[in-house]
Amino acid sequence: MMQEKECTDIWRRYQAGKDHHNRTNMYTQAEKCHRFYEGDQWHGLQAGDEELPMLNFIKPICRYKIVMVAMNDTAILFSPMDNDPKKAEICEALTAFAAAQWEKGKLDSKKWAVVKNACITGDHYLYCFDERTPSESVVTDMTPRLKMRLIDKTALYLADEQEPNLEEQEWIIIAERVPVENVRRQAKDNGLPEAEIRRIVSDEADETQLGVTGADEVQTDSGKCTSLLFMRKTDGGVAFCRSTQAVVYQPMQTIRGLDVYPVCGMRWEEKMGSARGVGVVERLIPNQIEVNRTLARRAICVKRYSFPTVVYDQDKLLAPEKLGVVGASIGVKNLNANPVGSFVQYLSPAPISGDAANLQAELVGTSRELEGAGEAATGQVDPTKASGEAIKAARDQSAISLNEQSAAYKQFVEDLAMIWYKLWVAYSVRGLRLADGTLLPHAELEALDIDIKIDISPIDPYSVLSRELSLENALAQQHITFEEYVEALDDNSGVPKDKFRAILDRRRGAAPEQSESGAGQNIGPGGAAGAFSPEGALPGMELVGGGVPGGLPGTGMPVQGGAGLFPGMGPAMA
Repeated sequence: MMQEKECTDIWRRYQAGKDHHNRTNMYTQAEKCHRFYEGDQWHGLQAGDEELPMLNFIKPICRYKIVMVAMNDTAILFSPMDNDPKKAEICEALTAFAAAQWEKGKLDSKKWAVVKNACITGDHYLYCFDERTPSESVVTDMTPRLKMRLIDKTALYLADEQEPNLEEQEWIIIAERVPVENVRRQAKDNGLPEAEIRRIVSDEADETQLGVTGADEVQTDSGKCTSLLFMRKTDGGVAFCRSTQAVVYQPMQTIRGLDVYPVCGMRWEEKMGSARGVGVVERLIPNQIEVNRTLARRAICVKRYSFPTVVYDQDKLLAPEKLGVVGASIGVKNLNANPVGSFVQYLSPAPISGDAANLQAELVGTSRELEGAGEAATGQVDPTKASGEAIKAARDQSAISLNEQSAAYKQFVEDLAMIWYKLWVAYSVRGLRLADGTLLPHAELEALDIDIKIDISPIDPYSVLSRELSLENALAQQHITFEEYVEALDDNSGVPKDKFRAILDRRRGAAPEQSESGAGQNIGPGGAAGAFSPEGALPGMELVGGGVPGGLPGTGMPVQGGAGLFPGMGPAMA
């Protein structure tokens, strides 16, 4: 009886959320935004066999904005709030563990999906969970198994749609379409009686699932049903259960110590008095519709009036239908001395005003300029005619209008990192085992007062090139050694970092052998065995960087512009 009441209560809250979304036209608007972005901009129009033209300027605008926000290498950095070396060591281990979790969870791919969908519809969400059950199994399995799942805005239901902070929500519901067999299997694993399991039946997909209808689903014997994940905060932690319309198939349970909802989201642009965001597509749809209509009218006008129209005397021509056939022979009655032009003539096409074309170009150009994605921002740059720094400066200048979105993405990653930390603490009751086998005690992990920072580094080619040039200049001016230069190179650099490392490793391995073979021998006049001094240098050698001839400190490698190793040979490196 309690389960039926709880189920009815959860479904009632879900229905209240659906009613709100329908009143605000969220389902229809979100689907419309996706259709316009994808290019289905004449949806629902009955045009017969006619394929109407379309000029999709929304997609390049969105893609430019998405790339400018998401095209950065993201790293999560944990640090303690005080100077305790023990806590700093734990935070360093958590930072490395978070980097591994980022790769394992394919967050480089998921972040693009979050930013893209937030740009299109206004907001998008990520649900995090640990595959381990919060029971005794966590004691034996101390390695976290975090999973992340993307959640559409139409699948998330909030207790207060005017509160933008998810942590202030009384409850959160995530709706999804799940095969009935899977739900029944989970219900059986949770100990539900057979009578309750039989009440789990399929239902029809409605407008709540973005882009999904009953006709789109694969028709199986048991079908699919709507499953609701219900979450709310309690004094002990976050409590959750799963329910269908008639059955709570996963009873309410509480994750002790988890004081944040395992859901984080990104809002593209804030909307006054709303927990949801505003995307780019929604405000561009009216202009896009007018551009397409103008283009269609121009195309129809060109078809009708831009080509000559034939006029003929139907009493004189034997086969007038052949006038449009190339190379056809046409018979004429009573030609006599009358010219053919008196039987057949062509009407010259009327001139078409250029106002329609000008209006179309103005709509597209103005829309792009107002969105900060005009030709000046998205135009192609010839890298052979501009330096990497100049290109990077131009790109950064054009991205100023996206500072709000960049900050929203950074906040999204910070929220995700905090959720990870809270999940690690909540599930690791006997300690957290890292990838290298290190076991972090639960007490020390829980006592951390951490500060989360997000390091975002541009990874576009021009930013990488700019960093490479800076390192090369520092190397040429002998401010750094060659080893430091190699270690400072980016992993995605065009410079062969791995090959340079291999060369340095071989040199380090060969150095002891050279020392042993040179023992007991003088290097030069006045030089001691196994040592090198300026007096012991060969004639013509130039000592650079602490006693290494013609090279950088400790490397034995000559630098650009330095003297050759031997007189008369010229520079060692051109």
